[in-house]
Amino acid sequence: MAHDDETVLGLASVDGRKPRIAIVGGTPASALVATVLVEQFGCLPVSAPTGEAVLALLHGEDPLDLVMIDLPVPDMDGIVAVQLIRALGNRGELPVMALVGDDARIDTPRARAAGFCATVKKPYSPRELYGALQTALSRPLAASTESA
Repeated sequence: MAHDDETVLGLASVDGRKPRIAIVGGTPASALVATVLVEQFGCLPVSAPTGEAVLALLHGEDPLDLVMIDLPVPDMDGIVAVQLIRALGNRGELPVMALVGDDARIDTPRARAAGFCATVKKPYSPRELYGALQTALSRPLAASTESA
């Protein structure tokens, strides 16, 4: 998928690795767009179609560097999903970004309190998504739950 933005440099995690990003929920089309863009940005996308799937990934061996939740999540409220992620201790400190439709009503104070590091409204440009990912991935874990 080509885009008209300037050349994009590959994103890296705080420790310089290729970031593993879980893409949670969304329609097949929106998940595909997010996956293709994440790959173009030099990251490794990991599909997690439901909240339960991303929680299972977080209990796995391979660490994630960021979670992108396309709201609404099919099996649970997205804010509840973030609260469950945050309850995981150290693994729950990773940045979690919300992708929301243009017409979505998201309770911003509740979302901030739950621990979203950013909210990106769809349709987003590759530049917007890249900037949000770059900001989220450059934060040390202890700062990842601050509001964006």
